[in-house]
Amino acid sequence: MKKLIIFLLIVLSFSYELKEFVTCKNVINLTPINVTSEFNSTNKAYAFAYFKNIQENKIIDFIWEKKVNNNWKLYADIKLPIYAGDRWRTYSYITIRPFFKGEWRVSLLDGNKTIAVKNFIIK
Repeated sequence: MKKLIIFLLIVLSFSYELKEFVTCKNVINLTPINVTSEFNSTNKAYAFAYFKNIQENKIIDFIWEKKVNNNWKLYADIKLPIYAGDRWRTYSYITIRPFFKGEWRVSLLDGNKTIAVKNFIIK
């Protein structure tokens, strides 16, 4: 019963369902390729999001942050649309530079509400 109540609160809070949120090495034909939380020599780190049952058009933020001296520092805030309909897939990426080694996270935000967070490492 508790899970049902939590689920209903989430559904009522957002006008969509987040079906998938992953970090990966590439996105081809709106499909995540090589889902991982560790990146080495790849040129880019991708964050992929798959939404279902979208009730209204929205702007979603992909917030990319790097941990520096135990504090999260903003690297990029990428705003992307999702459109009303049965499903919508979208992604954002950063280009990895040699000095990017360390702990990272990418957060998915709807306005001021954090929807999901993925931590990853660049080695």
